[in-house]
Amino acid sequence: MIFLNKFVLLLLPFWLLGCASSDEPTNQFDAELYSGKPIDTLTSDDPPLNEKEAIMRGDIALRDNNIDLALYEYIRSLSFPEQEFHDKTLFTIGKIHSSRGNYSLSEKAYLAALDFNPAHTEVLEELGILYTKQRRTDEGRSYFFKAINADQVRLKSSETTKNYQSLNQTEVASLKVDNMSPASAYMGIGVLEDVDGKHQIAQEYFKKSLQIDKNSFKALLNMGYSHYMYGNYKEAYQYTRSALELEPNNEKAQNNLALIYLASGDVKKATNMFMRHMDTPEALNNIGYFLILQGKPDQAVPYLQQAIDKKPSYYRVANENLNRALAEVREMEQ
Repeated sequence: MIFLNKFVLLLLPFWLLGCASSDEPTNQFDAELYSGKPIDTLTSDDPPLNEKEAIMRGDIALRDNNIDLALYEYIRSLSFPEQEFHDKTLFTIGKIHSSRGNYSLSEKAYLAALDFNPAHTEVLEELGILYTKQRRTDEGRSYFFKAINADQVRLKSSETTKNYQSLNQTEVASLKVDNMSPASAYMGIGVLEDVDGKHQIAQEYFKKSLQIDKNSFKALLNMGYSHYMYGNYKEAYQYTRSALELEPNNEKAQNNLALIYLASGDVKKATNMFMRHMDTPEALNNIGYFLILQGKPDQAVPYLQQAIDKKPSYYRVANENLNRALAEVREMEQ
């Protein structure tokens, strides 16, 4: 399960406004980083005097949800020679583009930020998320590790000299973290390890995410699902229940808990959990489908038949699953 979803835009500090700089801007607006309304419609104010003032204007526009103007002002700040906050500004520009689904511009901004600060942990982490979301998993893994390595340097850890490609459980456990560490980088590698079937190593990464933020819904949900895939249903239940305590109406967590109930043999609880956000025929079809996946086609048949009886319009999907279940039952009897 991949973690991803909604980004919170990190504003650059409002206090950056200072005295006007004597340095002159280059008067070059990097239009390659901009996407939005025509620039000449955004503002009629006098140009900012320095990098800090342009950033402050961007912060105000972003707080007012004027995203295009915020982008314009942040990009304008890059034209000044001070370059004191260029890495932070480019990070914010990247976050804005990412939140809008403009991934190519987001990537461009993040990579430019690394030119000013190659060890910017948050930028490295966001590149890992971006590439993984695009299924460029090797690149995503690489940037997740770079983020973790940069954080180990910050924490003065002895685990800083390796070219991380993969770690065993002991090596993951030895990594230092605090509340400023890149939780999403640890979680991202954990998900990739789960996909590769390395569930115990994945769980060590999820532990790190939970050490950074014990109330991380995503980390709890991923940890629960990892234990489910590994067959540790008691642990899977505990972590998934903890996730549901944080977000009781989350459908993904409800579905995961239903699968855990089903794998544990409690079909009734699994059905009731599915029915929290779907109608009875769909819930019954899901029960049948997952029983097939668990190698129990004979048990799936009655649930699929009930799904067909209760909702004829649902016949096609449930009937396909029923035919599959019956075929697998016949194979088992041969």
